[in-house]
Amino acid sequence: MDFDANIADTLIKLFAAWLLIAGVAYWANREGLGLSKKMLIASGRGLLQLLALAFVLHWIFDIQSHLAQAALIAGFCILAGHNSASHQDGARTTWIACAIGLICACLVTLPWLAVTGSISDDTRTLVPLGSMIAANGMNAISIMFSRLKSGGELGDGLKTAMIPTIDTLRVVGLVHMPGIFVGMVLAGASAIDAAVAQLIVLYMVVTSSFTACLITFLMMNHLNKRKA
Repeated sequence: MDFDANIADTLIKLFAAWLLIAGVAYWANREGLGLSKKMLIASGRGLLQLLALAFVLHWIFDIQSHLAQAALIAGFCILAGHNSASHQDGARTTWIACAIGLICACLVTLPWLAVTGSISDDTRTLVPLGSMIAANGMNAISIMFSRLKSGGELGDGLKTAMIPTIDTLRVVGLVHMPGIFVGMVLAGASAIDAAVAQLIVLYMVVTSSFTACLITFLMMNHLNKRKA
């Protein structure tokens, strides 16, 4: 009986949160912005993907091999690269360039942080951080592509792509209380330890996003020249 009550309570919470998306989608539809369908489809995909992840996460965290960890993170980068490439031309060379850019972003940050002891080298740490790099890098690349398609130069694209991450870093602790900081504090960690962990992640995101954008652009130029 308690199990059924917990499921019902969970579904009510999810539905209440989803109504926010539904309301915004309706508003966007009335304004003729062409975003409603994308919002609703993305909300459904997000639900299914997160539920699937919840079911397999304990198996993922049992992984001990660094090679398997790297393969899993590379998979995140490949999938994220495909999404970013769709904001440019969807070409295979663009997809490859994006994936390489994101993988390089992981290589620049994760090994250094693990070797210096800033983060642990276990799967429970590396895989979630790798997914964060892939997701934030994907967003930065997509913003860069949008700027480039509107006629901007590489410098303009990089500046625009880095605005969200740099702004987050600028206002952290003043306007923004990030999830890692809040989660650690609620879990009983000291505020100093939570702040240090959050800053490590923010520094990682800024560095990896810039690296992903720059390497992606350079790889696109290289691959396009070879193709020509």
